[in-house]
Amino acid sequence: MLIMLNVHESAVLSAGAAEVWAAISDFGNLAEWHPAAVTSTIETRGSDTVRVINISGGGVLTEKLEAHDDGAMSQSYSIVDGPLPVSDYHSTIKIIAGDDDKCTVDWTGKFNADGADDEAASKIISGIYTAGLSALTKRFGLA
Repeated sequence: MLIMLNVHESAVLSAGAAEVWAAISDFGNLAEWHPAAVTSTIETRGSDTVRVINISGGGVLTEKLEAHDDGAMSQSYSIVDGPLPVSDYHSTIKIIAGDDDKCTVDWTGKFNADGADDEAASKIISGIYTAGLSALTKRFGLA
């Protein structure tokens, strides 16, 4: 049996939780804030909401929205198809309100390595998260 790998990255930003959530909560607007996404569009497939992401450097990643909670400022999604060396991928990005117009962006993922060893797969996913968090840090400031 495969043991699921876990990746967790976070950043504390100099902005209110509601402001940051407003910037990232639209499942289809990933290209507006994540540097790896050239374009991202929403499609409805049956009862599923999916986003199709054209990745910088080529490739297309398709992700399915699993849960969206504006009250908890949390969004979960899975990978349907794409070039990443993972399978059974599930991720959650969440905003946690802090003091004095600060918040934490918490991004976690669980997956199996598929087409790469555990360390390489984890490094790739971690790099995706840190690139997104770095872009948010540039936009909102690091607390």
